[in-house]
Amino acid sequence: MTAEIRQARTEDVSSLMAIKWKVIAHLLESGINQWDEIYPAEADFQQDVYEQTLYVLESSERIVGGFCLNEVELEGYETADWQAESFLVIHRLLIDPDYQGSGYGRQLMQFADQQAFSLGKNSIRLDCFTGNPTAISFYQKLGYQRRGEATFRKGRFLLMEKLIEIQ
Repeated sequence: MTAEIRQARTEDVSSLMAIKWKVIAHLLESGINQWDEIYPAEADFQQDVYEQTLYVLESSERIVGGFCLNEVELEGYETADWQAESFLVIHRLLIDPDYQGSGYGRQLMQFADQQAFSLGKNSIRLDCFTGNPTAISFYQKLGYQRRGEATFRKGRFLLMEKLIEIQ
């Protein structure tokens, strides 16, 4: 099942916040304490909209997911053994649990690949909570490789990178 990906607007933030709370409940049911009331915050999504780095995935006129795609590395990223110097970074990827397993996450990740390619970037970076084996497996299946680890507020995170072939 495919959906349309577009740049997010201010009015999309409430939908993303609703999805965030569903994702948190879903993660907690699986024993994964990754996100909470502090992160991701509404202000994070609002800032992403302002910076034009937030994208949403719409299916049948309903937002089912989204993410931020920019060049901002978090503190701790400098410790990784990155393989490329030109990159984009994925932040706050979320898919409504009711739609997980429908290929929407893969569609967002392919969009990130296309954006990186079109901008002449040769990699995509992200961090992934070590306590979320489903997410780690998802990223590895898409070609992401571990480049290091960092400790953030919620614990240990893998720092992962996917190389993009540019011409």
